[in-house]
Amino acid sequence: MNRNKTLKNTPAIITVILFSFVLMVLITASSRAVFAFPFRSNPASSLPASSMSINQAFLYALKHNKMLKLEKIKLDSASYEENEAMSGFFPKIDFNEIYMNTDNPLYAFGSVLNQRILTPQNVQSYFSPNFLNNPGMIHNYESEFSIEQPLFMGGKIYFGYKRAKLNRRAVKKGLSETKQKVLYGVAKAYYSSILAEHYVKLMKSMVKTAEAYKTLSENLFKAGQVVSSDVLRADVELAAMKEKLLSAKKNYKLAKYFLNIEIGIPINSKYELTSNLKSIPYDKSLSIDSLQKTAFKKRPDYKALLLNKKNMGLGVKEAEGKFLPKLVAGYDYFSNGPAIHPDDSYSYALTVMLHFNIFSGLYDYNNLQKSKSGYNTMLEYQGLLKNKIEMQVRKAYLQYKTDLMNTKVAKLAALNAKQTLKITTNRYKAGMTTLINLDRTLDEYKAAKVEYLNTLFRLNVDKYYIKLVTGTL
Repeated sequence: MNRNKTLKNTPAIITVILFSFVLMVLITASSRAVFAFPFRSNPASSLPASSMSINQAFLYALKHNKMLKLEKIKLDSASYEENEAMSGFFPKIDFNEIYMNTDNPLYAFGSVLNQRILTPQNVQSYFSPNFLNNPGMIHNYESEFSIEQPLFMGGKIYFGYKRAKLNRRAVKKGLSETKQKVLYGVAKAYYSSILAEHYVKLMKSMVKTAEAYKTLSENLFKAGQVVSSDVLRADVELAAMKEKLLSAKKNYKLAKYFLNIEIGIPINSKYELTSNLKSIPYDKSLSIDSLQKTAFKKRPDYKALLLNKKNMGLGVKEAEGKFLPKLVAGYDYFSNGPAIHPDDSYSYALTVMLHFNIFSGLYDYNNLQKSKSGYNTMLEYQGLLKNKIEMQVRKAYLQYKTDLMNTKVAKLAALNAKQTLKITTNRYKAGMTTLINLDRTLDEYKAAKVEYLNTLFRLNVDKYYIKLVTGTL
């Protein structure tokens, strides 16, 4: 009697053991997912209060730039896709509760068998032609607990997980690339704002100079040393300088607005820029060869392309795996009864299926060819990107050397123009030259000063462009 009872409860014992094993596996997997993707704290950081250096601008941009936020969302999505691909290794567990009321002879007789209500007393009635042909309404309540575990899927699950992992790494490289582009954009906008601020300061000094020339021409006119047209010309020049000062102030505001947008902070944020345009000494360690080697090691877009190429290679193997057989194991546990489980009958089914794909209408063949074509495409893209990086590095290096030379020349030109202006001013005071010549000399000084500021701006931006094209920003 005990032996029969034990045999009767064997399916239930097997179910409990399998369920406990699966539950442990799922808990382990979920714990791994929690540690792999911890909650990200995102405390609100304070916005600039009174001043901002170039490094502070970088830090604010890394926290607030909207493009970076979008790329971080993409990385989260890629992480979820990796988890989704990893779920293919785990069993699929389902539970179904089914109620059926039928007079279909096949379903009705099957329900009687599943309920195991046949006895020596009623077996003749259930097997009679009258019942088999007209069973009437048969009620059946079925509970089904099923587990399905893929054993071998031709590499689909394995390669799918590996590809999802590579894709997440490629997206992470894309985030790094976006960070560097954002930082370069911030650097360019920051130094553009400084340049615009220097324009304002220059034009303020030009206005003061024009005012001094106006006063000088008026005094000389009263002394009878110049004609009245000099006074009028001085008024016109002063008005022109004031107009240019207003334009410079407007451009400075626009440059600050654009910098705030690049950083990702409110457009009307106000602060002082503490970094400045400065002359950069020549770095003798820089060379085209060394910069190109660094670029191929550090450039995140090049690394992402290599990961995508490897991903495409795994795609070819995954497509080849579709020609291999599939092996799947399943376990089902049933309970059936004519009412809602007062005295159910239990049964189980353990299945192992070996599936061969004999012919799929050339779908798998064409899918394999498409995967190979995608891999070959990535090879061509790698060559194109390599040439592009080589050209960008050469351009950055040559532009850096050119701007170094231009800065030195522009600095000397500005000093020379300043000295010429001083001499011309003294000659005008002595009545040895005209106001027209003095104004021309003033314009030449302003142009030389502007060119020097422009070359300093380009030189400072060149430093960050070299870091951008080598992947070290």
